[in-house]
Formats: sequence, structure tokens, C-alpha cells
Amino acid sequence: MPGSSSDDVGEAPAATADPPDPGDRPRRVDRFVWGAVALIVIGVVVLVVMALTEPTATVTVIRRTSVPAPVLAELRDIPPSTFDSIGVNGGSVIPLVVPATVGGQPPLTSAGKPEVLYVGAEFCSYCAAERWPLVVALSRFGRFSHLAEMRSSGSSVFPSIQTFSFEGSSYTSAYVTFVGVEEYSDVTGPAGTYTRVASLTPTEQAVFRRDDPRGIPGGTPALQTLPFVDIANRMVTSTSAFTPALLENLSRDTVASALADPSASLAPPGSSTPSGATGSASPAAQGRQLSPTGIAAQSIVAAANELTAGICSATGDRPADVCTTSGVQAADAVLGLS
Repeated sequence: MPGSSSDDVGEAPAATADPPDPGDRPRRVDRFVWGAVALIVIGVVVLVVMALTEPTATVTVIRRTSVPAPVLAELRDIPPSTFDSIGVNGGSVIPLVVPATVGGQPPLTSAGKPEVLYVGAEFCSYCAAERWPLVVALSRFGRFSHLAEMRSSGSSVFPSIQTFSFEGSSYTSAYVTFVGVEEYSDVTGPAGTYTRVASLTPTEQAVFRRDDPRGIPGGTPALQTLPFVDIANRMVTSTSAFTPALLENLSRDTVASALADPSASLAPPGSSTPSGATGSASPAAQGRQLSPTGIAAQSIVAAANELTAGICSATGDRPADVCTTSGVQAADAVLGLS
């Protein structure tokens, strides 16, 4: 029929699919990547929230009590007259182990000042004894803070010596830098060995290896002798100045209190002196016998005079009000530093 042709109706041809857009696939990948990133971020946020809100596992931490300010003051404020009256050998009733002088070595310095390097271990009873005169000597040149109270190992030959720890402590001085390294704690681990607290730097290890076996009293080629003290490569020792037996059964507070005037600490009538004591002490105590506390205090002060003389030789005799005192000068003469 005319006019009835399908061509006349104007029917639209069948729709065909658009050709793929080359950019679709990258966009889908981008959406996937950003979605994954969002999930990761959300996961991290959840973990952080859980970490902040959930209880954490218990961690064993050695917490030590800081030395009270009054005890630090007793270690620091010993009268010059006490140092002078005790000197080195004349006032001490216990013969001291004399540090060795070192020659031909470059100065050991740190932060532009002479360095005093101490290497020890918290379990070590000889380290426990040596810290006493070292703290007293260094307190004549500066100030300690966060010095901790502790005892040496209860299973050592001289058990449970009340002393200090340099771990976590700080020291400030205009004259000298102090580096105190406690390599091991007094706590044993699962294997039965003392847990390591710190390690020596390569420079410190070099000083230790060079000086320790060099004929120092107590030094051994095996490099296992502690404590070790190097004063600016001028004076070294690798044992305590006196036997730790002097400090056995003595409280930290009692010994610290006796440092100002050891001769005032007298033994009860009929009591005996510790093994190694050779007589009465200072002129103020002639004819009377010192108590174990007095003997320990005098030995600490005498050993501190020796360490002080070593530090003074490195600082150019500064400060003068310390380095020119008769007690330090007596130690200098014994050590042959000048």
C-alpha cells in the first residue's frame, strides 16, 4: 500500500553499544587502589585505637631509687680540712691500691674537656667499692643528678655492697666530662647470666683494650677486669682502691654521714678492726680505734684524693680551690703526676 512502506514510518534503527573508552580501565584501577589505601588507613587507625585502649603486656623494668638530695650533699660537701687531714696514706688505716700513671698517649677528651671514663657492672662488688671515691672525687668538680641507689650482687665474694649506679645518671661540670658505663646489671636472665645494660663505643673499647693489660694493678690481658677508670689518658686503674670488705654490712646513709669526719666514728671498747687495718687513723683519733664505718669513710676520702689529683693533672689544676689543697698535693706526690 502506498505510503505504508516501513521506510515511510521513520522507525529508528536498532541501538548499538558505544565503543569501549580507553580510559575506563585505568579509572577502575585507580578506584581499586584508592579503596585499598582507604582500607589500610582505616585498619591502621583501628590498630592505634586498640593499642591505646587495650592493656599492654607487662614488661620487666629495673627501677631504682635515686640517691636522696641530703646524701648527695654529704658526698659533695666534705670539708677541705677532712681531705687535707686524711691525705693519702697518712690518714688511711687501710693501704690503698695506687692507680697507674700513663704516658705517651693523646689526651682523652669529650665535649672539649678532659674525659673520665668509667667501665663497670652493677653486680660487681669491686665496682661497688670504687664508685664511692669516684663519686666523691667527681663531686669536687661538678654535680651528679639521677644517681641511683643499688647493691652489688648478693652472690659475689663480697655480697650486697651498698653503693650507686651510673646507669641513667647525668653529670655536669665546667672542668671535666664524665662517661659512666655500666655494662651489666645485677639481674640475671633466663640463661643465668647478668643482663647487659650498655655496650662500649668503638672509641671506649679502644681505650679499654689499650690500657687494661698495661701493668695496672688488677689488670689482665683477658680484659675482664672491672672496674676500669681512665682519667684523660693520664691515670688509670682497673680495680677498687680498697677491698670491698670494708663496706660489707654498712648502710649507704651511715657511710655517707661519716665522710665529713671519719675520726668521729669510733669503735666500741674491745671491738676489732677489719682485716688489713694497720693502726689508728687521724691525729684526732690517736689512741682510739675507728669503727668499721670510720675506716671505710677514711679509705673513701683517701682514694678520692688520688682520683682528684689525677683529674687536676688533666684540667690544668682547675679549680684552684680544689687542686691546690694539701690533700690533693700529697696524692699528686705519691702518684708522681707532676
